[in-house]
Amino acid sequence: MLKNSLYVTGSFLTVFATIIFLSYQQIFTNTYESDTQQHLQFVYDYLDNHEILSYPLWHLSTLYLAKLFHISIPYGAVLSSAFFVTLWYTVIFFYTQHTLKNFSANIHIAIAWIVFLIGPLCIPWYQHIIFWGQGSPNIWHNVTLWTVKPFALLSVWLSLEGLNKNDHKLLLWGGIFLFVSIVAKPSFIIVFLPALTLFASVKSLFKNRQFLIFFTLISIGSILLLIYQYIQTFTQDEGRIIIDYLGVWSLSSPNIPISIILALAFPLAFTLLQLDILKDDYILIGWIMVFISIFYYATFAQSGRFYSHGNFGWSYMIAMSLLYLFSIVKFFTRYSSLHIIKRFSLTALLAIQTLIGIFYFIQILMGKNPLFIGIFI
Repeated sequence: MLKNSLYVTGSFLTVFATIIFLSYQQIFTNTYESDTQQHLQFVYDYLDNHEILSYPLWHLSTLYLAKLFHISIPYGAVLSSAFFVTLWYTVIFFYTQHTLKNFSANIHIAIAWIVFLIGPLCIPWYQHIIFWGQGSPNIWHNVTLWTVKPFALLSVWLSLEGLNKNDHKLLLWGGIFLFVSIVAKPSFIIVFLPALTLFASVKSLFKNRQFLIFFTLISIGSILLLIYQYIQTFTQDEGRIIIDYLGVWSLSSPNIPISIILALAFPLAFTLLQLDILKDDYILIGWIMVFISIFYYATFAQSGRFYSHGNFGWSYMIAMSLLYLFSIVKFFTRYSSLHIIKRFSLTALLAIQTLIGIFYFIQILMGKNPLFIGIFI
């Protein structure tokens, strides 16, 4: 038991120390590409000019950590990023532990690391760039994405558990974390709320009084917050939402359907080989969120100088990361019962994507540009 506790603690500390290193490099050097310095500037603008922060969780966390530990704001940013990424890993671990109760702590750690690092499938003779066009379930250059992911997972997890157990306390916490996720980055709520609507329709949940109250409250609260964020973000000359079907995505992908298949390779293969896993609430809502986020990414864009940033693609990356988690955990629950050919094929695919993700992460730690890291044969 003590050994297991040490391993678990060691895994958390490893994540924290690694992100301390990565975030430090992103802030204090010019060779590590990320949006960290841009968001750090927002903190300075907030302090100097009282500019409003529309989704301020990372920024305020940076500011208050700096004050708490009597350190400079850039060092506060390093701690803030390390905290949120470690929180993401921690929630992954506890979700895995909760779902796979009959597995050992070492297996829980291994699965959490797989989820934490896994990348998209990359076929070098088609497209040797790992991220470009495909995106990835794990992003290492966007601090607000780091910030929202743990709260996105907590929202889905506690909401579904609350519904399954008819537990209003879990639903309350699910709603609280949902609102925190909006303050972190609105990219999650804009897929989760419509996904929950479709999920509830399929499951006939609107007949449930407790769910109806929960859904009404989170809908009203979320819409009000989103209206505020829209006014602050998308009413400037270069910040309007436009319809531009496949325009932004086409800038990075030579073939969007193939890019989608490569990005979702493991959960797609697992679902097609085991269609009955769609009966699992987490898998079902994960896929609904992915389809909605693909629609957003393919349809909407931000005008002006932000056009090429692909800001409506972040919803897709969040939904993708959650679907990977739910699919990988489900795969381990089904592992021993799978036909040997399916088991071998899915295990091989999972191993390949994990190795790609590890390679991708190591290259980023070495200072390579996250957008253009490639695999050559």
